[in-house]
Amino acid sequence: MRYKSNEPSALSKIYDATISLIKEKNYNKISSSDVIKKSGVSRSTYYIYFKNVDQILIHICNDMFDHIFSHDLQKEKHHDFSHSEKEDLKHLTTHLFYHFLEDKDLVLAILNSGGSQIFLNQLRKRIRPLITSLVEQKIIGNNNVPDDIKIHQYINGYIALMQYYLRHANDLSPEIISDYYLQLVR
Repeated sequence: MRYKSNEPSALSKIYDATISLIKEKNYNKISSSDVIKKSGVSRSTYYIYFKNVDQILIHICNDMFDHIFSHDLQKEKHHDFSHSEKEDLKHLTTHLFYHFLEDKDLVLAILNSGGSQIFLNQLRKRIRPLITSLVEQKIIGNNNVPDDIKIHQYINGYIALMQYYLRHANDLSPEIISDYYLQLVR
């Protein structure tokens, strides 16, 4: 099947179908056949890109995290940190929480399904270099606890707060949850 230039790419159709399925039913119940049927791409086209649904979710997470963990603090729809210093921990963590809020429905759908381990493993991989850098620069965790322990705890603390925040986003702002995180790591 050939796509006209104004039609979504096969990859976009696969992503969109998978995201829709994740929001509809438990991740563990989604098969490649489900994605193929919902996306409208051929079986051979699907298998050019992916061997299984886990690979799709990893790609979806990476696309999301590429945006969330972008080092470009630009003006965006719901927040503007374009005039902030990249080393400003308060602005950085608040910026990250705003991005998770923008993807709240998808993130919660993944976390509430069998895809949570894949999502959390990908998130840990993405946040580790940031936390490691902050610990090494003594921006956080300036104490005698071994760095490996601090890094592990700060990553898990961030993930726990992110999950809590998304489940209670109507009651908390990104600024408040960021303050909570900074209190935990100082």
